[in-house]
This record gives sequence, C-alpha cells and structure tokens, in this order.
Amino acid sequence: MMQTNRAPHRPQAVVLPQNEVRARPVSAMRRLSVCRSQMHPAVYKLAVLSWAMFMAVFWITFFVNSNALFMVVVGTFYALMFFGVPFVFTRIAPKADLHGLSLGEFLRGRFDTNSGPIAAGEALLQVVLVPLALSVGGVAIGLIIRYARAAH
Repeated sequence: MMQTNRAPHRPQAVVLPQNEVRARPVSAMRRLSVCRSQMHPAVYKLAVLSWAMFMAVFWITFFVNSNALFMVVVGTFYALMFFGVPFVFTRIAPKADLHGLSLGEFLRGRFDTNSGPIAAGEALLQVVLVPLALSVGGVAIGLIIRYARAAH
C-alpha cells in the first residue's frame, strides 16, 4: 500500500514505567526534555540589554539638543512601558522550571514555536537579532551625527 501522507516521519515518544521515571534525577529529566515551550530568562535579559544600549546611544547622541532630547525622553517612556508591562505579567504568571537550567543547556535543546520546533539557538537569534541590529545601527547614526557636527 502506498503512503499518501508526505509529512516527515516523527519518532514516537518512549513511555517509561513509573518506577524508572522516579529513579532518575530531575536534572537528567530536564536534559531529556527535547522541546521547551518557554525561553530561558537569559534570552530576555540579552534582548533588554540590547534595547538599553540602543536607548543609551540616543541619549548620548542627542543630549546637546533640547528638542531632540524631548523625543528621546518620550521614546524612553514608551520603552519602559514596552518592557515594564510584560515584566509585571511575568511576576503574576506561574514560574517556569528553567531557573536550574543553564543557558548552555537551553541552547543545546529545541524550542517549540507555532510553526514547529526549532533549535534553541535559532530562537535566541530570532529574539535578539533585531535589537542588536538596531543598536549597531544606532551607533552608526550617532557617529555620523557626531562627525557631521564636528565638520560644521
């Protein structure tokens, strides 16, 4: 009989007897977890650090111009709200069991997304790439403005 489903073959989960599951330490069970549904907290810290660097570049660049500084203050307020509201929500939500897991162990695993599992390193890259690119672009903009001011 010819198979009509062209979806890739997925390995079936192995179910261990209850006594074998209890005999294993928690850290070994954590490493066996192939696909995680929550990001490691360090990933979010890297993203927020990138955004903070981006805002710091604009504060340094536009500190001498009061009109531009007003817009940087407004942008900083929006950034605080953008990161503050999710931070408050994470304090309300149940805690994830990732605090004993190192970032290296997380990156060696897989991460579940809406379109299917991906490598955790790819998930980290998707979260951090835009803020890092904006920070690099902000540094370039700041240097261009500084050298343009120095030329006049």
